[in-house]
This record gives sequence, structure tokens and C-alpha cells, in this order.
Amino acid sequence: MFKKIKLGSTLAALIIFAFPWVEMQCSERVMVTQSGFQVIHGDGSVSEEMEAMEGDSSSKESVSSDKSLGFAPLVALALIAVIGALVFSFIAVFRGSERADMLSSVLPAAALLLLVTQLMVGFPAKKNLMKTMSEGTSEEQAGGNEFGTAMDESMAATAAMMMNIRVKATPAFYLELLALGIPTLLLVNGLIDKYKKGEQGVALS
Repeated sequence: MFKKIKLGSTLAALIIFAFPWVEMQCSERVMVTQSGFQVIHGDGSVSEEMEAMEGDSSSKESVSSDKSLGFAPLVALALIAVIGALVFSFIAVFRGSERADMLSSVLPAAALLLLVTQLMVGFPAKKNLMKTMSEGTSEEQAGGNEFGTAMDESMAATAAMMMNIRVKATPAFYLELLALGIPTLLLVNGLIDKYKKGEQGVALS
């Protein structure tokens, strides 16, 4: 039963990578979202709210690849760990391998640790978005005073926008942590049981 639970939770964890994990908001409006896969290589999708404001009824467009929102190696490693955990979960269920059963618990725990670390240090999207906007402001300053007041107003608007930008994790990201937490909890529970059995064996001897 535990093996099947771990198989189901790791499969769910892999599927949730396709869900929006990160939202980039400006003045409480969602501008761009990133799925777990997109977080890895810095891609993103324009939100439906922004498309509606621009009068675009087409499907979500991908953010231009030359404006990457930043590479996230911790999330990439977490994805590899989840895929590995899924493979070992299948082996544990259908072949009964004890080693595969152990790895199907250890790898989700490692993925959980990596994602929690990424959450604590922050997603790369905000830093790269700020950097892009700062570079744009610097280019305007380098252009001299040719545009006068118009340039000053543009720089002020950019600065105000930078202050209102927020990059936050979505509920789907926390759902991912929950899916990975189930095998981790089973691993901890198994280690505690082994420790208790070891103590009882020592006491009996």
C-alpha cells in the first residue's frame, strides 16, 4: 500500500510541474506566469488578464526567448529527482525491490529540500525582471537629455513599476511540496520504526 501511495504522489508531483508555479504581478495584476518546467529555463506565459486588457483573444503567448527570466538549477535538479523517484516507484511496485523502494522515498525528499531552498532564496524571475528594467532605464539615461521631460516621466514610471512588481509562488507550487511531502513523511516514519525496533532488539538482548 505504501509503495502505491509513493507511486501516486510522485506521479502527481511530476504532473504538477506543468501547472503555474510562479506569478509576476504589477499593482496586484498578474502579468506573467511560469510553470515548473518554465521556471527551469526562464520561459513564461502572458496571463489571461493581460491578454484581455490588450484585447487579445488568442492563446497564451510565450515570453520572448531572448528575454529569459533566469535559469533555476535547483528546480532542474528537483525535476530530475522526481523523474528518478517515479521510475524507482514503478520498480518497487511491480518488482518488489527494496533498494528501489528506498530510493522512491529518498529522491522525493531531496526534491522537496531543493524546492524549499529555491522558495527561500527566491525565484530568479524577479531578479532578472528587475535587471532588464534597470538596463532599460540606464539606456534612457545614456541617451542624454534629448527628450527632456518625456524621458524623466518615462524613468519615473519605470521606477514606480519596479516598486510594484511582486513575484510569488502559486498554490500549485505548495501542492507540489505536499505531493513530495507524502513520500518524505513515509521515509521518516520508516526510519523511526527501524530505530524503535533496533532499540527493542538491544533491550531484549
